[in-house]
Amino acid sequence: MCGITGYVGERPGVRTVVDMLRRLEYRGYDSAGVAVASTDAVQVIKAAGKLAVLEGQLQDHWETTGTAMAHTRWATHGGPTTPNAHPHYSNDECIALIHNGIIENYQELRAELRDEGFVFHSDTDTEVLVHLIDRAFKQSRNMEQAIRMALKQVRGAYSIAVVSTHAPDHLFCAKTASPLILGRGDGENFLASDIPAIMRYTRRVLVLEDGDFAVITRDGITLSDLEANPVSRTEFQVTWDEQTAEKGGYPHFMLKEIHEQPRALADTLRGRITDKETVRLLELEGFSREQFAGFTRFQIVACGTAYHAGVVAKRFLESILRRPVEVTVASEFRYSDPLIGTDTLCLVISQSGETADTLAALREARRRGATIVSVVNVVGSSIARESDATIYTQAGPEICVASTKAYVTQLATLYLIGLYIAGVEGRGEGTGEANNLQGYVRDLTLLPDAVEAVIGNALLVEELAEQLSERSVFFYLGRGYDYAVALEAALKLKEISYLHAEAYAAGELKHGPLALIEQGVVTVCLATQPHLVEKMLSNVKEVAAREGTVVLIVPEGEHRGDESADYILRIPAVRPDFSPIVSIVPLQLLAYLIARARNCEIDQPRNLAKSVTVE
Repeated sequence: MCGITGYVGERPGVRTVVDMLRRLEYRGYDSAGVAVASTDAVQVIKAAGKLAVLEGQLQDHWETTGTAMAHTRWATHGGPTTPNAHPHYSNDECIALIHNGIIENYQELRAELRDEGFVFHSDTDTEVLVHLIDRAFKQSRNMEQAIRMALKQVRGAYSIAVVSTHAPDHLFCAKTASPLILGRGDGENFLASDIPAIMRYTRRVLVLEDGDFAVITRDGITLSDLEANPVSRTEFQVTWDEQTAEKGGYPHFMLKEIHEQPRALADTLRGRITDKETVRLLELEGFSREQFAGFTRFQIVACGTAYHAGVVAKRFLESILRRPVEVTVASEFRYSDPLIGTDTLCLVISQSGETADTLAALREARRRGATIVSVVNVVGSSIARESDATIYTQAGPEICVASTKAYVTQLATLYLIGLYIAGVEGRGEGTGEANNLQGYVRDLTLLPDAVEAVIGNALLVEELAEQLSERSVFFYLGRGYDYAVALEAALKLKEISYLHAEAYAAGELKHGPLALIEQGVVTVCLATQPHLVEKMLSNVKEVAAREGTVVLIVPEGEHRGDESADYILRIPAVRPDFSPIVSIVPLQLLAYLIARARNCEIDQPRNLAKSVTVE
């Protein structure tokens, strides 16, 4: 989700790429930098913080001409510091590179390059790639060939741009997963990670696809694949206004972020699953098997959506690690005299890493001797800094107040933690259970495609939303994992549509809520757990008997509730433990579409803020 811009032409290069970069600020970032190439040198200026900090260092460079590129970084490897900011240099300062993505095998490559005498100045995975290009150039004396050679040595996801004194009139770029677009001009051409960056300068756009490699000069753009075979991409004319362009053509950031979830999940898993179908979490490798065994209990603290992710994690961790797990709303935790100590592993979950109540809970847990492992999205945040270990979700910036992709990536990260600890502890060694862990890991890798399939069937949810948008009372019921999802689904609807929505464990229906079921009341019933379907169907029939409207969420192939429900949404059948990542998606869409039909402010709902930094 980093911002990338590039320019080749007669305009002042530095001023142009920074102006383009400013139009990507909505994406969120923690540092920024610019590089401009000439035959004599590549100048790099970069700084931690907002663009204003960088601009303060560029006063003597605004009118510098030449091939230029700029970058805003959303930290993944290494904290948000100036040395970790992009661009990164080769040791001779003749090549500079910017990068969006993750290089999975950077550690092995870093060790190899160090042994050969290359000096590293940052903690990033990106710097490995610029040194690989430098090494390859010394062999081939051709920049394009050197970049191709280097890319063949890396595993992972990337969009990159490169400038060099060796080819100062050329801007090189390549893409495997992260977005890149090219803008055509007259005697000038542009590069960016998103369309809003170039709209002031041109509306003629080429969207690069995975595996594309581009060479950009002021006179033209040459496209090929990574093996140097020519490819072509259709140019299109951007007709959006700038505000719509920020959202990638979507009417709201929430919808854009729902659609980003397959890629966000893939980014969360990337580099953390080995070829042997085991989980590798470098962040936890400092803990020994004995240390994990010494944790007799787990405590989860979080707020809001992150708390709902913790409710899912409680059930999963207890099932796979066979230890008690408590999940507590962070705002209640420090006032509850919690029974934790040195035998407790405390999992702290927060998208921003700055949530005030969660940070206070972390400090209370630490004061009582617990070991802190946090799950956050923002590198260098307060919660990350104060934890013994931090697992980053790598979801990228989330603009909408109502969380979507942050939630599913928190779930994926918590699953990874459970599977990693189970693997370290050798759960089931000699009983076949260790092999079962591989089955868990294998099924985890299927989730991005499953979520993509749900989004592909969004038209069915849209038709349902049209039928329900005039209703005013919603209940969400589930058992087991489905109850945890019901909590989050109800929150999504009330956050953005301002409708009354409540979640209940389905077995509690007859303990009060059933009195409120009548004609016009909508009850969304989740039944994704095979061993609980029959129990759930008894609740469905209770609602139907009182003329309530029933929406049933079931996996493909499940038809036992077809005659009892008014509406059915089928989702891809996945391992039941992982169903929360898939079943929440149609309910995110349903909440969004109902709110849109009611003309509600979706991205910034009334009275709410993205990050709650006061108690």
